[in-house]
Parts: sequence; C-alpha cells; structure tokens
Amino acid sequence: MPTPIITDGTMDRLAEAPRVVLPAVDLYAERAARFSQLAAGHPMGDYLRLMALVSRAQAAALPLRRAAALGDDLLARSRDFGMPPLAAQTHARAAQWRDDLAMIASHVRADTEGEVRAALDRLVALDAAALEGLADRVLLGTADDADAASVPFVGAALQVYFSRAAAALDPEVLAAADVPTVCPACAMRPVASVVRIGGARNGARYLVCSLCGTEWHLARIKCSACEEEKGVHYLALQAAEGPQSSAGAVRAEACDECKSYLKIVFQDKDPNVDPAADDLATLGLDVLVDEQGFGRSGPNLLFHPGSG
Repeated sequence: MPTPIITDGTMDRLAEAPRVVLPAVDLYAERAARFSQLAAGHPMGDYLRLMALVSRAQAAALPLRRAAALGDDLLARSRDFGMPPLAAQTHARAAQWRDDLAMIASHVRADTEGEVRAALDRLVALDAAALEGLADRVLLGTADDADAASVPFVGAALQVYFSRAAAALDPEVLAAADVPTVCPACAMRPVASVVRIGGARNGARYLVCSLCGTEWHLARIKCSACEEEKGVHYLALQAAEGPQSSAGAVRAEACDECKSYLKIVFQDKDPNVDPAADDLATLGLDVLVDEQGFGRSGPNLLFHPGSG
C-alpha cells in the first residue's frame, strides 16, 4: 500500500528518520503492480509487463525459504569495522539462489512463449557451475551481450536471495557501515534514490540497493557516487512516455565533479513510484544524460544495457 502522506508540514521528524530500512516483505508484490501500471501505453510496454511477471514470481519465491544464517564472527566484523555482512562479490552464496531461479523461471515460463520461453529453457538447462559463473558476472557488472537474455532472470533470483538475507539482519549493525555510497547490507550500488513521504521518513532521501532492496539515508543534493555537493544538478524528461508515465516523478541527479548520475524518484509526485520499475520506464532519460557525457553509477539488475 502507498505510504500515507503527512500533511501537517512539520520537518521535526526528519531527525528521527532511520539510517537504514530493511527490505519489506511486500517489496516485489508492490513492484509487480507498479510495472503493470507503467506498462499501459508505454513504448516498452511488453518488457515492463514481462518484468511484472518476474516481480510476481519473486514475490512468490521470497517467503518459501529461510535465509541462511551468518556466522557470529562475520556479524562481529561487520559491527566493529563497518563492513556490509553480505558483501555480494565475496559472499559465499548458498545453492538456495538457484532454487529461487528455477521457481522464477517456472512461473514466468507458464505465462510466456516464443523467445522468452526459449531463453528460460536455455537458462534452466545450465549446470550449477555455469549458473554460478553467470551470477558472478551479473554481480560484477561484467555480463556481456551473450548473457543479455538471462540477466533479468538471474538478477531477479539474486535479488530474492539477498533481500531474504538482508531482511534477517539487525538494522543497528548495518547502521554502522561507513561507506555511504554502497549498500550497508550487501555492498552493491543503488539502482536509484527515492524521496519518501509519510512518517519519520517524510522528505528524506534514501538510496535503494539494486540487489537486496535495503534503503539507506543520504542527504539530498549530494552525489550518490562521490558525495560532492558542488556541481550536482538535475535533468528530466519533458515528454510523457505513456498514460501512466512516471516521467514527472523521476529525475537524473548528475554530478559535474565525477561525471556520474543516478536517478532520483519523488513519492510526493507519485506515491506509487518504485525505484527499479520507474527506472526501467524512463530509459529515455538515460539516453539524454548519456549524451551529455555522464555515466550511470548504479545498475538495474532487471535489464542488460548492452555494450553498444
């Protein structure tokens, strides 16, 4: 459900805004609804509807397994040294993520045909070593065009696995993470940032992890890649991309210092925004910003941008 809007105008609660917010149990169900909403009349409608199917499959897979327990020594190091306990590129993944992938593929395959079904058939036919190598490339950002058809499904399964694990963590441990530009739970870059409405988070900006969905607070008008404030400016699409376009609620926050950008979405413009879904629905903005010489600082694991 959309977060209630606070209308009394007070900003006192900003001081009480949590530093870290763990992924919610309804994350993927709400994302699926947003993808479906955005697909209406959109030039990328078919892809957005496919991602709605993927998100619904994620929502079904998430509660079926319990997160593997982390060792006390790992949690202690995380607490003492500000290290993300699930650091994605070094974390010893359990085979559980491949079970999530198989379930997601089965759910999506039942409602698709043609090239999508063929891609899923090829993906589930891979052996464990090939799947683990593909997962490594997705997490490292080194997937190539030959992997393109598999990336959204592998990314979706990894999201379920890591969000399940992140949700079981103590947010107080994560709040000690001392690298504000990466996720305090899994050390991945954010997919976008969101300015929230309602409650203690009203008006606060949170970076949203591209992998596990954890959110962490970062002051507004500050580059989410280099933390500079000087040279930060915003770009937006002028034309709507469909009847349910989120263009008015999405901007690109670009930094002249490091020449990077990341999108920022505003709940006060549209309370239903989802950072991952609205990011994919505004790929035209990426083209615009790229043409001006800025490079994207965080991935969307549900899309392979290609090497062209």
